[in-house]
Amino acid sequence: MLKLRINERLRELRIKSGYTQSQIAKILNIDRSTYSYYEIGKTMPDVSILMTLAKIFNISLEELLSDENGTHAVADGGARRDYVSGKKNSSRIYELSGRERELVGAFRACSEAQRERILQDVRDLMDRPPDKRG
Repeated sequence: MLKLRINERLRELRIKSGYTQSQIAKILNIDRSTYSYYEIGKTMPDVSILMTLAKIFNISLEELLSDENGTHAVADGGARRDYVSGKKNSSRIYELSGRERELVGAFRACSEAQRERILQDVRDLMDRPPDKRG
């Protein structure tokens, strides 16, 4: 039976998407140390957190919980090789700044009603003259 290593998967997805642990923790509204425990395998996120993480990484819950076949190589001399290089990142979120990634992650974590409210607020803000935007 395949052992589920969700901690490794979370770390891989976070790095692949260009997020820091602090950014993910902020989106989840948890302490960074709590998220860090998920990645080192000290604790396991509950189902609601896993569902939110799947939204943040723009993948299904099934994809989040699946093991991407293959091992992650480590370069000689103990230096960590970027083990996600060469893998497709369909969200292309790595091209965004840290603040933009945080915004996208938070938006993805919202319900559909919350997303509509955010979009409407942004539209309303953009309809104002530049000197009145805030």
